[in-house]
Amino acid sequence: MSRDMANTNKDSDLIKVITGSENITNFMLQSYPRAKAIMDTCYDLMGPGIISTDKRIMNAVLDLINRGIKIRLITDITKENVEYCKELLKVSEIRHIEGIKGNFGIIDESEYVIHLISKESEAPSQIIYSNDIRSAEAQQFLFNTLWKSAIPIEERIKEIEQGKTREFIETLRDYEEIEKIYLEMVMTSTKELLLLFPTVNAFHRIERRELISSLKKIANRGVQIKILTPMDKEIKKLANTMFDLIEINSVASQQGINSTIIVSDNKSSLVIELKDDSKNIFREANGLGIYSNSVSSVWTHTTIFENLWVHSASTI
Repeated sequence: MSRDMANTNKDSDLIKVITGSENITNFMLQSYPRAKAIMDTCYDLMGPGIISTDKRIMNAVLDLINRGIKIRLITDITKENVEYCKELLKVSEIRHIEGIKGNFGIIDESEYVIHLISKESEAPSQIIYSNDIRSAEAQQFLFNTLWKSAIPIEERIKEIEQGKTREFIETLRDYEEIEKIYLEMVMTSTKELLLLFPTVNAFHRIERRELISSLKKIANRGVQIKILTPMDKEIKKLANTMFDLIEINSVASQQGINSTIIVSDNKSSLVIELKDDSKNIFREANGLGIYSNSVSSVWTHTTIFENLWVHSASTI
């Protein structure tokens, strides 16, 4: 069943709503022959299983491949659907985005469908189709943006089958996200936590966020904590009261470092750019954050810290 929801001045431009899984499948099968160059799709984790087990769809997709149509798929590749994804890899390029929820497809940047799913574990019960060129271009832009940031399937399969952790370097612009990761790194450290502050004010800003009490808690769990910071009277006094739990050494503010650096368990690092040191509020004082578990990135920041530590002055 389908019905026109809207029409433009041209009779060929329309929006349709198709309901019922069988009607949706038939509609999609009728649309595939119109493809001339490329078909892009984005599905949640249920998509690969639905597609790869439907022989009619797979045969139609094979026909697209035989006609030279390029097919790309973005989905959430998991332990549960990885075999389905391997099957689809025979007919399409596939990339992974964890937790992706969008379900849509675009043909030749000129027509698209959006899948409306009422229940996460079920196939789409309704889709919206449109061949409005501007809307299709907007959907294509969204897909291309997602594709650039998605992980190739080969890398994701290694993560799943070999238990390998994906290396990443992320640029963070949202101060709330930066703060969240900052606190998570502190609270989840199990062996060692390194903290480097570029200025006295940078230290006091985290003190106002009551991070010091969190540091005391993880120190009591046995985590070794080292802090490098320029000093004032307040910081020296604090350092002397915590020397049995946390090591705090003095570092000159003229070292050329203009960022706060955090390294947790030699596994992840976070570098927070200092934007305006005169501000008392975290979000106003800091700029971008660079978050990574890359071996080279973590090693670089650990080395910077350790070199400064060797040449630093103890407050005790």
